[in-house]
This record gives sequence, C-alpha cells and structure tokens, in this order.
Amino acid sequence: MLPRGLKAALKQGAPCRLVGSGKRKRFEATASRTALRGLTKRLQARVFSNGTFPLVAIESTVRPSGGHWRGKGGGRRRGRAVDAQVTRLAAMSEARRGASKMLVLTRMLFAALAEEGLEPVMGQRAVCSTRHRVGTAADIVCYSAETKALVVVELKCGHTGSKVAAAVRDGKPCTMATPLRRVSDCYLHRHMAQLAVTHHLLMREARTLQKLKRAGVQTVDAVLMYASDDGVDVYRLDDWWTRKAEALLDRLA
Repeated sequence: MLPRGLKAALKQGAPCRLVGSGKRKRFEATASRTALRGLTKRLQARVFSNGTFPLVAIESTVRPSGGHWRGKGGGRRRGRAVDAQVTRLAAMSEARRGASKMLVLTRMLFAALAEEGLEPVMGQRAVCSTRHRVGTAADIVCYSAETKALVVVELKCGHTGSKVAAAVRDGKPCTMATPLRRVSDCYLHRHMAQLAVTHHLLMREARTLQKLKRAGVQTVDAVLMYASDDGVDVYRLDDWWTRKAEALLDRLA
C-alpha cells in the first residue's frame, strides 16, 4: 500500500504541465506559464553527436507480436499506445489495473515492476527548470516499500537492437559533448542522460521533497526499463550519472 499523502504530494507539487496538441504540444511552467523546450530535443541539439547509428543498433531482432504493429512506423505506433496505456493504468489500484485489458508490453512492464518491488504511483509526472527553460516528464513514478524510496522510471519500448553500439561518423565511433565527452554515443547512454536529468529535476523540488519526506519517503532513485517481446531489461541510475546531471542540465540552457 502506498504511504498516505504520497500521490497528493506529487500531483500538487508539479511545477509544469503539458499543454496544446499535435505539433503545438509543449511543456509550460505552471506559475509563470513560460513555454519550455523539450528535454530530448535539447539533448539532441547540445549533447548527442550527429553520427549515424549502425544497423545493429537500429534493426529489430525480435518480430513484434500482432500484425497491426508491423510495417513502417509500427514500432512507434506501438510505443505510443503502450505509453498512453501505462499512463492511464499507473494511477489505478492494483485490483483495478489487474482487471483491465492490456497490451502485451504493458502487461510485461507491470509484471516487471512488481518483480522489482515497485508499486506504480502515477504516470507522466512533469518536471522542469524555468531557468534552463527545459521541461519533461517521468514516464512512471513508483514506490518501493522495502527501501522506502520513490523511483523515477524511464520507459523505452521496442529497442531490440544493440543498446551499446555507438553512432559512427567518418568511420569512427562518436562520443557525446561535455560533460559526457568520454561517453560513447549509444542508445543506452542517451537514455541514461535523459533519465539523469529527469531525476535531477525532481530532486530540485525542495517543497515536493519535504512533502515526500513527511509521507515517509527516505530517498529518490531512478531506473531505465526497456520493454520488448523478448522481455524487460532494467538498468539502475548509478552515482556516476547522478553526479553528471547538474552539469548536463547546465549544458542545455
């Protein structure tokens, strides 16, 4: 069971929100209504290389279940469908969620969360920095009763190619820009950078953290989860990425 006041603390403390639709969809600061730039695009512009990923990184090694997900753009359609379903179901009770109809990847994801001892609290919890004009959202926020930790979850669907094969330019593997200049530019590191900043932005919310502490939360952790028909892989955000997060955020301004 979730601690009393945990969900309210997260909802009431959200510093920004997603507004608009289609191409005009964007994050907006709640207090000032300042338009914010998306985290992923800022990372692409300021940190990631402009190299090309090899086929081993982008080709799917697992055939998706269900014929409607095959063909051009099928993976993205499936990913969007899973994201939408996860967001809707994350805030439900375990009993209601268990009785709901789910896509294959959605059911696998919630099973993996349960195996990790993580209880979903809510989906798409927005975070931002108005000073850096950057906004994003945690795909899922969970709670671990064993460690009394709030856990930010970054979810990636359908990545069945190599997660560690670096992008290449002029025949050489690429690295990222400062402060990650010694880090290879691969999908795993791109997603870890995204998770590190998302986690750091939540950790900057002093009032939210105070409310979470009163609710019994002792720490805030983060994990990256890859869901595919082949299974669910979990990568924990370690101290190295946590230490790089502040400099990484400054790079995005």
